[in-house]
Amino acid sequence: MRHYQCNSPEAAARIVAACLLSDGHVGYDEIDALERHGIEQRLSLRPGQFMAVMQTLCEDLTSAAYLNWGDACRLDPVIVAELSADVQDWQMRRDIISLCKEAIQADRHISDAEAGFLRLLGAAWILPDHTDWVRPREVIRLVRAHRE
Repeated sequence: MRHYQCNSPEAAARIVAACLLSDGHVGYDEIDALERHGIEQRLSLRPGQFMAVMQTLCEDLTSAAYLNWGDACRLDPVIVAELSADVQDWQMRRDIISLCKEAIQADRHISDAEAGFLRLLGAAWILPDHTDWVRPREVIRLVRAHRE
C-alpha cells in the first residue's frame, strides 16, 4: 500500500475511499453525496483528486496476486488501523467520519461492511462507540419521512 504524508489530503481521501469500497460497490449516489458535501474543499483536495486517490487505492488493494475483488474489499482491522494512523488531526477526522456517513447513507442502504468499517475506524481513533452512526432502520425512517 502506498504511503501518504500524515494529515495530507490524500491520506484523508483514502480513508473515505476505503469506506466506500468496503462493501465492494461504489454507487453514483455515494459519489454525488460526497460532492454535495464538499469533499474536495473539506479535505483540501484539488478538483478530481478524490477519484484519483480512489483509483490508486483500488490498484493497491488488488495488487496482491492472491486477492480477487471481493477479498480486496474486505478490509481487516489491521489495514483500517494503518489507514487511520495517517490522520492525526481531530478536525480532519471529524470531516472524514462525517463524509463517510453522508456517503454510505446516500443510497439508502448501509451494508454490514460499511457499518463495520466505521466501527473499526472509530476504534482505531479511540472514538466513543456511537451506535447511532450507522443505524440502517433510522436512515430508512428518515428517508420515508422526508418523502411524505
